Amino acid sequence: MPDAAPAPAPSRAALPRWARLVDAFTIGAALITLSVVLFGGFRITVGGVRISAMDWWRPAVLALVALGLRHLRVRHDPIWRRVANGVLAFWRAPETRAVLPIYLTSRLGVLVIGFLAVVLIGFPFEGAPPFQIYGHALLDLPARWDTGWYLGIANEGYQWSPALEGRQQNIAFFPGYPLTMRYVAVVLGRQPLWAGVAVSFVAFFAALVYLLRLGRDMLGDEDQAVAAVTFLAAYPFAIFYSAAYTEALFLLAMVGAVYHFRRDERVAAAGWGALAGLTRPNGAFLSVVLGLMVLEVAWREWRDRGGEAPFAWGRHLDRLATASAPGMAMLGYSTYILFLTGHPLQWTAQNAAWGRTYRPLDTVVTDRLAFIAQNGLYGYVSTQTIDLFYLASVVFILAAVWPVFRRFGLPYAVLLLITVLPPMAAGGLLSMGRVTAVLFPAFLWLGAAVPPRHRTAWVAGLAGLQALAAVLFFTWRPLY
Repeated sequence: MPDAAPAPAPSRAALPRWARLVDAFTIGAALITLSVVLFGGFRITVGGVRISAMDWWRPAVLALVALGLRHLRVRHDPIWRRVANGVLAFWRAPETRAVLPIYLTSRLGVLVIGFLAVVLIGFPFEGAPPFQIYGHALLDLPARWDTGWYLGIANEGYQWSPALEGRQQNIAFFPGYPLTMRYVAVVLGRQPLWAGVAVSFVAFFAALVYLLRLGRDMLGDEDQAVAAVTFLAAYPFAIFYSAAYTEALFLLAMVGAVYHFRRDERVAAAGWGALAGLTRPNGAFLSVVLGLMVLEVAWREWRDRGGEAPFAWGRHLDRLATASAPGMAMLGYSTYILFLTGHPLQWTAQNAAWGRTYRPLDTVVTDRLAFIAQNGLYGYVSTQTIDLFYLASVVFILAAVWPVFRRFGLPYAVLLLITVLPPMAAGGLLSMGRVTAVLFPAFLWLGAAVPPRHRTAWVAGLAGLQALAAVLFFTWRPLY
């Protein structure tokens, strides 16, 4: 009679959820301890709750007590091993290997070019820049244009004066990014400017990882997905992903919401969608895109049943509720503005102070044709160079609408149109570079459409234009 097979070794129990939460609390308390030791104590209010950490030993004691209780109850998978395994898994992940070189060269390269432009070319005006934080060329490098508004919200919150209704006020800027700056700055030396850059850097890396995963699903080809990531990182207006601006966080929120929504992971999709709605005004339009994705599924089901049964909307109500998260987040901010100003949409009316007033879309073309007729094509290119950059970015997105529709479907084509056309109707080409930089479906299409033998030339050309855009932005030329 053959020997019996050896019994399998008993599997170790999974780490309980409470233990994972305690580990996260321990790491957070340790980071606060380190921050207090290096930069001093702080007080901050989060959701009406005041948090104070003025002495390093208090969070240190909390971390040690939590650490002891956790490992007294659950000794396997100690926190130090979990952290080490997490770092190792991150480093070895295929997404990290693919994205990290693209990410580092593009983001750090923009800052290096920007600093060299400041010291070698200088500003187009006499005297100091419009605002400074440190009075130092390198430390003040991210302090450009709209960054001042985000810093004001991060430091002092929203301010509203009815007497200044027709002038620029910070309620026009949504809270997602500046409040993230505020809270991240707590553990980064109370330096919200560079905390904002840190948020942009981390968010952009995460956005590229999401985009790579989404590209694999939608394109079915690893090389094309990597090419799409590379094109987005090399895009001329990707300079804003290296600045204290909203674009990186907004891109992460949009791609994260779409990625999880496609996988029917509703909690994650709603969370990212809500962040998109709180980060930029046009984030609310993401609800339309997600709603169309639900409609596509319902349409396919109805068609597969022969078109005889009525639409089964009841089966998709929870998905529609998830799709509403970006719009609901915008309404949440509008409710806050109602209590602050007495008018829920005062934030959008305030944009008129930046020149964002309605004009027919055809004026975008007729105004430029009139200028060229009067001054010649060379006059337009040489004197309206930044406007030409904006125009080229819009042409690229509009040219991508049809191929994006054919390859990926109606929701993604609508995302391009609904993101580009409303701001053009409200402000012409103002800031259209930033608007187009986050439209990831266009870059997914580009990654698939450009043949492999041509990709290096495309990346080189785009990166060269991004270097020029970095020079313009960091030397206070009107690129914003």
